[in-house]
Amino acid sequence: MNELTKITTAALAALILPACATNETMSGSSVAMSRQASGAAESACMSAVNSNYGGKVREVRVASSELSEANSSVMVDAVGVRGGPTTERWRCLVSNDGNVEELSVVQ
Repeated sequence: MNELTKITTAALAALILPACATNETMSGSSVAMSRQASGAAESACMSAVNSNYGGKVREVRVASSELSEANSSVMVDAVGVRGGPTTERWRCLVSNDGNVEELSVVQ
């Protein structure tokens, strides 16, 4: 493989691999994950969800997020709530700079 081919292959991999991100579910299967909101928006939503459980959630993770000009929508999974293996999904409407406008359980 010549040097130009190696560089081209590496550049393509750097562009394509992040688009193929997956998220492990509780059963171990992989699902496609869409993440478009800002890091500030996602972090604010995860913090808001964890606060609803007194900071005692075993794991809080972003399931998906959609960027919008006004507010973003972030779906958050709270794993290990209520003292057991229960996972609850939350929908968070958040400004792109991280101000949570609305938070609700969806399942």
